[in-house]
Amino acid sequence: MGLIWIPVIVAGTALGDIGFLVFTLAGLVATLIYGFLLEGLYGYTPGKYLLGLVVIKPDGSNCTIGASILRNLLWIVDALPTFNLIAMVSILLTDDNQRVGDLVADTVVVKQQ
Repeated sequence: MGLIWIPVIVAGTALGDIGFLVFTLAGLVATLIYGFLLEGLYGYTPGKYLLGLVVIKPDGSNCTIGASILRNLLWIVDALPTFNLIAMVSILLTDDNQRVGDLVADTVVVKQQ
């Protein structure tokens, strides 16, 4: 999904400040919807699928749309320069290597069976 940002930046820059803002917001919305829907409906994004990973609940049940929304909204916080330390510490200190979004949403990323 990170590749979506290349055309967003190029198109936004070519259209000036307003264009950059519009394309950046559109890219952010697309990124969030991508994660919400794919993880909420199927448990994985194409990248997770290729790596053999799936997002599930700790009891083994499927990830829900609500849980997916929570974990993906908190991805924004994890991505901020100072908060990524919190994400790293969280991953290191939890038994299931969960980031903050997973802890709040009660999800875990595991290898597909």
